[in-house]
Parts: sequence; C-alpha cells; structure tokens
Amino acid sequence: MNETINQLADLMVNGSIPLSVNINTATNWTQFAITIGITLIGSFGLFILLYLPTLLGGMGSGSLSRISRLTKRNVVLIKHTQGGLFSQSMIDQETLRDLAMVMNKMEGKPFDLILHTPGGDVFSSLAVSRFIKQYPGTIRAIVPLYSMSGGSLLALSCKELIMTPNACLGPIDPQLGSLFKFGSAKAWEEIVKFKGKKAEDQSISFAMMGKQYTKSIAAHLNNIIDFDLNNRQKSKLIQFLTDGSIEHAYPLTPSDLSNFGIKVNTLSDKKILKALSKIISSKGKEGVHYYKMPKWRQK
Repeated sequence: MNETINQLADLMVNGSIPLSVNINTATNWTQFAITIGITLIGSFGLFILLYLPTLLGGMGSGSLSRISRLTKRNVVLIKHTQGGLFSQSMIDQETLRDLAMVMNKMEGKPFDLILHTPGGDVFSSLAVSRFIKQYPGTIRAIVPLYSMSGGSLLALSCKELIMTPNACLGPIDPQLGSLFKFGSAKAWEEIVKFKGKKAEDQSISFAMMGKQYTKSIAAHLNNIIDFDLNNRQKSKLIQFLTDGSIEHAYPLTPSDLSNFGIKVNTLSDKKILKALSKIISSKGKEGVHYYKMPKWRQK
C-alpha cells in the first residue's frame, strides 16, 4: 500500500494523475456488518417516526385515544390556533381536503367532532358543513373553548352539540376586504350609505359581495340547522347570526344558545375535560387529526 501511495505522490508531482488507482486492502467483514446493522436500525426508526401515527389512526395514541376510550366513539379534531402577521391557521381548502379523507376512513360510523377554530373562508366552511350534514352516521360537535364564525357553522351542522360551561360559538356574518381595508358585510353596507356617490368602487364591490354572501349563508343555515327548532325560532337565530347587528367576536354561550331553543349538552366529565385541555393547549397539532377505534372495540 505504501508503494501505491508513493506512486500517486510521484504522479501528482509530475502533473499526471491516473484515471483509477486500485488499492488492495483486506475486507473488514465485522465493520461491514456493523455498518449494515446501523443503517437498518436507522431506516426502521425513520419509518416508525414517519408512519406510525398514520398506522395508529391519525394522531394515534394520546389525548384523542383517551377521549375515544371514555366516549366509546371515533374522534376527529379540527384545530386552528397558529397565526402570523399575514396568515392565520383556519378552515380552508386544506381543511376541506383532509376532513374529506378522514370521513372516508370513518366509513359511516358515528364520531365526535372536536372544534377549536376561529373560522375560515366562506367557500370552505360551507363545503365542510355540507360534508357533515350529508354524512350517514351521527356526528356530535364538541366545543372545548370556542368555535367561531365558520366554526360555528360546522358546529350547527352536527346532530348534537356538546360544550364545556365556558365554551362559545359566534356570529356567522361574512367578513371581507383587502389587506388594508377589512370589515363585516354590514360595515361595508353602512360605509356605502354614508359616502353615497363619493363611495369608492372597491367599497361598493365589497358591499355587494357582502350582501350575496349573507344571503347564501342564511339560506344554507336554514337548510342545515335542525335541533328541533320551529320556523320562528330558526328564523330568529339565523337573523341574529348573519345580519351583522352584533360584533363578529360576540360569544354565544350555552345559555345564549338555549335561549334560541338549541339543546346544548354541557360537558362536565373531568377526565374528558382534562384530555380536551391538553389537546387545545398542545403545540404542533394544527389542522385535522383523528383517532379511529380498533375494530374489536367498535360495536
């Protein structure tokens, strides 16, 4: 081997480097075996890290599985808490896509839908609401803390509504505008009335869009809300939710909803409350997650 290295040195000094050089050394099979073993262990570890949550059912173990064991139902979570300067985690087309896939996995079985979201865009919220309403199995909405705007639309699309004592829903009047001009449909309508002929084209456009969105949302609510409300109760509730007479962040408590005739089941089980608290306070679990019971646990 020393002779080969000396030959290489001479060639480099003389300005000529061979295309290939064969260095004969004895193969160390022990080192080779160790290398292969480390590679296999690393690959298996990476597989577990990437795919085990999926194999166990979305989030797999953890708070969702604990809730499932307590309620004896499958569980789906929609959670949006992260926000930045120019973006906000919310109900959007990604939510629509992920929930559609999860609902297919549920195969028509009943499940609980945990909602912790500020809302989202009108199209996606309406589409998700239709998915929920058309699902063949019973979906119970569980609201640990808040499910506002489009999130309220999803909660009211379910067969049953379960809330903690301090939880709330919110108005569903459309919010629209641009980066520097944003407000409710009602606000844009008032701006155009106030400015009259001096109103900018953009303000007039937002006011018109707001009316259209409000009409569509009200019609959709009329189709999806059940809860054994009569026509008068339903009409009063829809007007309250969509006409923009109150601020968009107004909290509708279980007591407020009961005054409109909606039966709200109050959640008081301490074990479930503790698990829900962990879910909504944990980081890194944004978007749609689920836990599906093993077949031997399903009825």
